[in-house]
Amino acid sequence: MIYTVTPNPAIDITIYIDTLERGKVNRSRYFLIDAGGKGINVSKVIKILGGKSKVLGFLGKENSSWFTKYLQDMKLDFDFVLVEGFTRTNIKIVEEKDKAYTDLNQNGFEITEKDKNVLLDKLKTLANPNDIFVLSGSLPSGVKADFYVEIIRLLKRKGAVVIFDADGAALKYGLEGNPDILKPNINELQSVLTLNEENPLAIARSAKSLFQKGVKKVLVSMGDKGAVFVTEQISLYSKGIPVEVKSTAGAGDSMVAAISYGLSKGMNDEEIFKLAVACATAKVATEGVKPPTKKEIERFLKKIKLERLVM
Repeated sequence: MIYTVTPNPAIDITIYIDTLERGKVNRSRYFLIDAGGKGINVSKVIKILGGKSKVLGFLGKENSSWFTKYLQDMKLDFDFVLVEGFTRTNIKIVEEKDKAYTDLNQNGFEITEKDKNVLLDKLKTLANPNDIFVLSGSLPSGVKADFYVEIIRLLKRKGAVVIFDADGAALKYGLEGNPDILKPNINELQSVLTLNEENPLAIARSAKSLFQKGVKKVLVSMGDKGAVFVTEQISLYSKGIPVEVKSTAGAGDSMVAAISYGLSKGMNDEEIFKLAVACATAKVATEGVKPPTKKEIERFLKKIKLERLVM
């Protein structure tokens, strides 16, 4: 079973305008509204691929009905811990003339010690050996930066496989829990490792040093420059596929979805990496935080060529 854990979900509003003029009234051409948060975005793409997952995490009581209806309409299974307050709203501004993307992210609700323990107890009850847990996104107010460490260690004791995707202090602390698979972008990788060069071989060498922390696979996304995937056996590089960018939101989450889905289906590392790049490319070509279609994923999958890196 695949579980996605989103501690700090969001209502994502994507606004499309020609050019943002600061200090003036701006009128959008149109907007999209979606239930988001990294783990939820992962579950959307898993479903598109034909897999099943359950969405876990916290959800604000005050606007929970809209959020849960959205997930029900998408036929996504969920089991949130309801907390006091509102689930945050994130604003994404897309300037179509200059292809500029601006995110305005809120902090959201505040978690109590009781809320935290309810989620930990739920995870302890659900987790079984070889279950796949995706832990991703920012942490809400009220929990310390090492909260992911606590979750990872709990899940590892239960024999589950942990895929981890976070940034900042949450990423640095989370590594101490020895997650199985890590999915940083190039900037996030640089926040935890020294990286003197940004060529694929140098990135692969740096990423492999994370194996000393118990990590078994690392997928590093580099935007239009492609991606690097390293395991204990192989190091692979994929160039970026040229595409009309409609939204960068959720591209990394689409990669995580491919990893978790691929693992659940017994795919090998090369198959997983190709699927991850195809999912991310298809997502970038899709507006807002809506998931890409399976047809688009399959179209890009045919275009991907992998290069083996000699370490």
